[in-house]
Amino acid sequence: MPDAGWQDVLVLAASRGASVQLTVVHRGITVLDGAVRCHPDALGWLFSASKPFTSLLIHRLAGNGLLDLEAPVADHWPEFGAGGDGSKAGTTVRDVLTHRTASPTAGPYPAAVLAMHRLEASVERVAGGRRRDRRYPGLSAYQPLDFGFILAEVARRATGRPWPELLHELVLAPAGLRDVHPGVPDDQLHRCLPFDGSVRTLPGGPVVAAVVNRRSVRQARIPAAGISTTARQLALFYRHLLSAPERAALCVSSSDGGRDGWTRQATRWGTGVQLGGTGARCPLGATSTERTFGHNGSDACLGWADPDLDLAVGLVTDRASGHPADRRLLVRVSDAIRIAASRA
Repeated sequence: MPDAGWQDVLVLAASRGASVQLTVVHRGITVLDGAVRCHPDALGWLFSASKPFTSLLIHRLAGNGLLDLEAPVADHWPEFGAGGDGSKAGTTVRDVLTHRTASPTAGPYPAAVLAMHRLEASVERVAGGRRRDRRYPGLSAYQPLDFGFILAEVARRATGRPWPELLHELVLAPAGLRDVHPGVPDDQLHRCLPFDGSVRTLPGGPVVAAVVNRRSVRQARIPAAGISTTARQLALFYRHLLSAPERAALCVSSSDGGRDGWTRQATRWGTGVQLGGTGARCPLGATSTERTFGHNGSDACLGWADPDLDLAVGLVTDRASGHPADRRLLVRVSDAIRIAASRA
């Protein structure tokens, strides 16, 4: 059991009635590893907190000389450059990592969500999209799903190997992560944490929950949003990133913390992660600095690390459509973790 200070953080994380797993690793020691209303080994669906796993994979492929972040995506995937009106021909791999493709979603976003478990159809949809520079002139414009489909297809074209296989070899195995699933296998489906979209969420919550709870979705390859794991494994991933040589490249700032063109939230983007220091609404904490890095997942899941405090955090819940109060709670929990760590 954690001491009283850390127990208070866990109680706070569960204060809106969600099923919660929360793990905190401080100075290499797991100081909090708790669960409320769910089993600590239940597999949560990370939503966009999945993105840094794929981002790290791309940086490792670049480090191995298998791709160039400054090269156009079309160098590996010609159909991407030719699709739509050809406006994406110059879009680089770095543009994707930094959400500067001027194309948050190819086609209507609700339709993309409903079809996100169909990999080939999603890749074809993304290839046929076009840039919208008039709407997002020089702005970061977050890609909720297309980010992953593009990067995974680039990785596949560059290596001839599928995203899950590459992820296991180049990211999960080096980090010692044995319970992170880019598509849940049959024998682990019984561990999936079901999503509740009906309790104090946005109106779309029940629809999102119904989609994500489908077996076909839980087992699908959805590189930007479909990784399933526990809070414990998520925290260990960030612990790994603290000492990973790619951390510096991931944390190169690519925006000034202004409002993102798609989410309308103040966000400082790195090169495949979110960075802290953007104030009261930053999910990494209002007290976070620009050196803090991580990623929010639909205000339902969150992973982050602070190199100055030597902190690594994983938070998983069963919420399926984030209410503004859920985002505010993430901020409060992140700040409470820093306070507890400072007293340790």
